[in-house]
Amino acid sequence: MLRLFSPLALGLPPLALVLVTALQFGCYKPNIEDGGFFCNFDAGAKLCPEGYRCEMQSKRCYLKPDAALDRVDVRDVPDTSDVDTGVICFDEPKPGCTSGSGMCDPACRTGCDCPEKCSVNTNGDLTCNVPRGQDHPKTVGQDCTIESAGSDIQTDNCGPGLLCMEDGCFARCFQFCKDNGDCPTSSCSREAGGGQKVCDVPFMDACSAILANAATGCGPGAMACYLSSSDPMHTVCDCPLNAKGSNADCSRSRECFPGLACVDRENGQTPKCLQVCRLTMGAVDCPQPATAASCHPYKGIPAAGSTQQHATFGYCY
Repeated sequence: MLRLFSPLALGLPPLALVLVTALQFGCYKPNIEDGGFFCNFDAGAKLCPEGYRCEMQSKRCYLKPDAALDRVDVRDVPDTSDVDTGVICFDEPKPGCTSGSGMCDPACRTGCDCPEKCSVNTNGDLTCNVPRGQDHPKTVGQDCTIESAGSDIQTDNCGPGLLCMEDGCFARCFQFCKDNGDCPTSSCSREAGGGQKVCDVPFMDACSAILANAATGCGPGAMACYLSSSDPMHTVCDCPLNAKGSNADCSRSRECFPGLACVDRENGQTPKCLQVCRLTMGAVDCPQPATAASCHPYKGIPAAGSTQQHATFGYCY
């Protein structure tokens, strides 16, 4: 006959009794150090051990990340399934933003499930994917990395509401926008594809758009000073993109060689790349023979109906 022995009958000490009881009735759950593990992005939905959540900026697992970091509010993942994704959402919807049509809105930061962010790929299609890459999240103007370009899984390491775009010099993060109110130091004028726009490069009114000084004020590298086509009262430091020479067709100044501006002469023709000049020194800046009257005010693109013009720079014609 089989006989059963209890721990007490064996004369075991109290601590041993606890261990034996744990072995009989359940498994020991180890104590995981708060923030001691990195999130496992290759594990599907379960990025962290049970009861822990992935803090996306540090990519570490925290039991109470809001208390540990004391810097952002977090929101729970909507209870749409029995799967606990263990992910913190930092891509909060932008207050007061009216979402457009489509699967998601990158400027309003709506339409995607946590921890994905709404973005647009290089084909102009809206996407919902988890941002990832080295040193995530990158901020506006920082260099960035695009993964799986042109596909429905395209993503990058820019932060919420930002897009990694190749702009002619290097890939950097740009901010999605609805209008100029979203861009305090620039304009909501750069096309991102699919009808989406991002804030253009910041105004840099201290730079000189004259050919001899086109790099002055823009620092080292390939960037040059251009008359802003969308905001003709300003100059910007930008990267030439497929730049063309004098009298070539263009749509904005950065498509012209440094020292040129994309000019709409209001003559019904396609804008052309024309030489930049100082309004008060046209005879010096414009090709000879010329007079000061050969330097015309720059009104941007389109020029028709524009009430803005640059106070210092114009174009030669």
